[in-house]
Amino acid sequence: MIIKSKRIYMEDGCKSGYLEIENGVIKQFLPENSAVSADVDYGNDRIIPGIFDTHTHGGFGVSWNNKCTEEEGKLNLKGWASCGVTAVFPTTTDLVGMALVSKLADEVQDGAKIMGIHSEGPWGSRVGEKGVNLGYPKVDMEHAQRIWDACNGKLKLIAIAPEVEDAFKAAAFFKEKGVVISAFHTNANYMEACLGYDNGFSVATHLGNVMTGLHHRDVGTMGAAILRDDVNCELICDCLHVCQQMLQIVMKLKDHDKIMMVSDSGSYLGAPVGTYKGDFGVDNDSDRAKIHVTPEGFVLSDTGRLSGSSKPVIFGIKNLVERLGLPLEDVVRMSSYNPHKKYGSIDKKGSIKVGKDADIVVISNDFDVLYTYSEGRLVFNHEVDKNIFNQKFVDELKLD
Repeated sequence: MIIKSKRIYMEDGCKSGYLEIENGVIKQFLPENSAVSADVDYGNDRIIPGIFDTHTHGGFGVSWNNKCTEEEGKLNLKGWASCGVTAVFPTTTDLVGMALVSKLADEVQDGAKIMGIHSEGPWGSRVGEKGVNLGYPKVDMEHAQRIWDACNGKLKLIAIAPEVEDAFKAAAFFKEKGVVISAFHTNANYMEACLGYDNGFSVATHLGNVMTGLHHRDVGTMGAAILRDDVNCELICDCLHVCQQMLQIVMKLKDHDKIMMVSDSGSYLGAPVGTYKGDFGVDNDSDRAKIHVTPEGFVLSDTGRLSGSSKPVIFGIKNLVERLGLPLEDVVRMSSYNPHKKYGSIDKKGSIKVGKDADIVVISNDFDVLYTYSEGRLVFNHEVDKNIFNQKFVDELKLD
């Protein structure tokens, strides 16, 4: 198959020409004046590398929990393809959900490819703004083993608050198995955060959110993550979780090669505006017993606490390009190249380059996803694939 575009964002720059794809791999690039015929001509629509979202709890009316069915999981992966995501770490702390992700990862999917599992927790110590802290959990090493077993060797990332009791013990256990450790939901001050990074932590979970932030007398976990060159930072770029001005500060201070764009989306991504029953497995006394999806895109608890995201990474890409003025060539490294490099798949994925998998996304000038290819297979076509959403979610949970 040969596809053509005037704007192909390859690893070494934006080019006009042809991509020849064979057996799911980019066989060669040919410049525009080459004497070849394209099977598909995308004209002036841009072709960018497939997005790798390493932090997503679900979307399209689906959560990766013990209620998720195989059909719903597959629908979620299809939904991600509709957002230009070709690689994903489904994120959950539910052991049943982990087992399902592991099973689906062994199958070829008509959607985003599962690259591994992200366990965000369960050992966090901070609930975020407008939440109630109920105390510090203690790491349970027997449960750590259960997490590892449920993931069937596919656990790639686990998030732990570095200040909780036995956090370093758990970090050592998982790191020995090749799992990346991230600092999340943490009350750690700067020194405590640095101690975590000195003891095996190498990622900051959704930088700025549910962590001690920048203050002029102690720059907290966020400051430590920005200042330390050995720390990779997840970043939600919806301008809701992190305001535009803070995004500008991060982009000025942090090496862009150490930033990984994520969505932190939940089941409410794609859901109509309104109030819903909570989908977090909490009791009726929790502030998350009801969830409000706002017209702006916030997903909020009754107390106004952020409860995941309703925007995909492609929305953040648009923000960085149009609102911050960053070149798309730079931004796609943060959405694709950097996470693949961090998690060990950069030799085959993460950029458009001869010899790499044909994980590519065709987008319009307005950043709408038109077509998504996973390893050369067309897994999303905007002309055909419509209304990708779990209607049961709305029918059972929407209150108004």
